[in-house]
Amino acid sequence: DDLLGGLRMIFRYEYLKLVLAASVLYEIALTCMHYELNLIGLDRFGVGISIKDESEHSTTSTKSDSDEGITYIQFMGWYGQTVNILSLFLSFYAFPRLIKNYGLRTTIRIFPTVLLLVTICAFVMFERNLYFLFISLSICKALTYSVHDPSEEVLYMPTSDAVKFKAKFWIDVVGQRIAKAIGSVINNYAGSVDGILKYGSLPSIVTALILWLACYQVGIQFDGLIKSGDVVGEDEVASECNEIEMSEQLRGDDDSDESDLFRDPEEDVVLTKFGKANRSESGSEHVLL
Repeated sequence: DDLLGGLRMIFRYEYLKLVLAASVLYEIALTCMHYELNLIGLDRFGVGISIKDESEHSTTSTKSDSDEGITYIQFMGWYGQTVNILSLFLSFYAFPRLIKNYGLRTTIRIFPTVLLLVTICAFVMFERNLYFLFISLSICKALTYSVHDPSEEVLYMPTSDAVKFKAKFWIDVVGQRIAKAIGSVINNYAGSVDGILKYGSLPSIVTALILWLACYQVGIQFDGLIKSGDVVGEDEVASECNEIEMSEQLRGDDDSDESDLFRDPEEDVVLTKFGKANRSESGSEHVLL
């Protein structure tokens, strides 16, 4: 019941729906573009020791002179290094200054804006451009780790503990895995660079646009909640406390009924006589005094 309670909270509160959208939708676009990067990289660099060695046996290579001696593994290694270096720089310098000077309302819109522009350029303006994908995805991944994910955590400030413990699981774990699975299904159906450009462009652009709208709206609602002091999910805590009090009260009534049921009637008679005797004795002592 507690597990499904977090899911019910998400559908009950508009703020949590926006947090869900801001936390998961970008995975679809990034998964599709990363798949395109992998396919183009494999086609360009191959999987051998070097392109120069494989070019003697292949007549369909699309490599350039500057690509000689580079392998796909090296290319992806450079990609990972670039993402991590940018993430470190942005986490250490950019994010604290953005939050301090511009607030969450502006900070949380940076990554969706960049992702929307990158998605449109990657699928419309710069198709099959390996180096554009390399640079743009490195920036997007770095922004995800260093700016957007920390901003998502700040969004839980005006929420109750019940939301943090129950709804956050569905958003951060289940929601993101489902979004990645949707992107993987699109990639599996596409199967090639032409296929991902044909079938992955529309879902990626649409989800990036919805992400931007969700982050725009959730920033406004976050500022409103902070100013008003309201807490999302606070009524859930109150209702749970009421249920606990009612259950304890019912349990207490049941215990009292059981004690009355198993009480010996003779004890009541003795106690009654003993009480009358005490009262009569105390009355006589009072008269004597």
